[in-house]
Amino acid sequence: MSDEITPLLAYVESTALAPIGPGLHTRAACLTAAGLQENSMALSEVGDRGKYFGEPGSDGAAAIGGTLVSILANLTGQNRTDVANSLEFASRVAAKEAGPDDHTSKYWEEFKKSLFQIGWLKQKDEWSKDFVDGQTSGAENFSDYVITNVRNDPLYSEAEKSVVIRAMESLRSQAAKRAFFRRFTAGGSKGSFGVNAATHVLLTEFSRVNNGALALRFSVFTFNCNAAVDDYLIFNIKHIKADVQKDNVDVAGNQRTIDSLRSKIEAKLDKAAGDYIDGVDI
Repeated sequence: MSDEITPLLAYVESTALAPIGPGLHTRAACLTAAGLQENSMALSEVGDRGKYFGEPGSDGAAAIGGTLVSILANLTGQNRTDVANSLEFASRVAAKEAGPDDHTSKYWEEFKKSLFQIGWLKQKDEWSKDFVDGQTSGAENFSDYVITNVRNDPLYSEAEKSVVIRAMESLRSQAAKRAFFRRFTAGGSKGSFGVNAATHVLLTEFSRVNNGALALRFSVFTFNCNAAVDDYLIFNIKHIKADVQKDNVDVAGNQRTIDSLRSKIEAKLDKAAGDYIDGVDI
């Protein structure tokens, strides 16, 4: 085992994840519906988080905690599983570390800190600020605001913009999916969520990464509003004013590192098995 991998394995082993109780969706619901207990066989059937993105060869999407993750068609089944594992792990670490600050930049800083310790390398990380006045913004809700941001953001390729926007439009149109996402994103006058595009890049795109790389490009938004917002995807913001923070992040995963950490991360997630991921049709 290389000296680089040993401390990363120790980090995964020692890190505490936020407990998530079973709910009405996804893995917990699948187990309950099948009359299964949380044993290794049941988890092997349900626990492949990559399946929530659909089959390789097609774009896919899933809500993982407070992040809407979009997958381009070029990701293999194993790629999809690795992306889902990493993002659920980082989300649960962030929820544990941020505590009541789960709708602020502190949560997302903890989220990134965790990603950077499980084999993902930072290429870009840039915070910015904005102010939204619902009377003049031209956006009916905060998902409109985010879609406009993504459409105009040079961080994303045109293919990535397309899959992110399609996923957002699908998510907000489905009441059950939206209710799942709301659990992680709405905190009264404070809310936050992220959008993420995952793809596979050529070796030459990231000179620091060996053996090929998965790329995650994502934007996170935190909203500090002058009044309570019930649902940060569909609530009409005509009478809302909000201070907005946005973080654009570009990371690449070293596949060798991801391969080395996979079993430890999956074991850790299964110990904290809960209701944290839901597929989104696009």
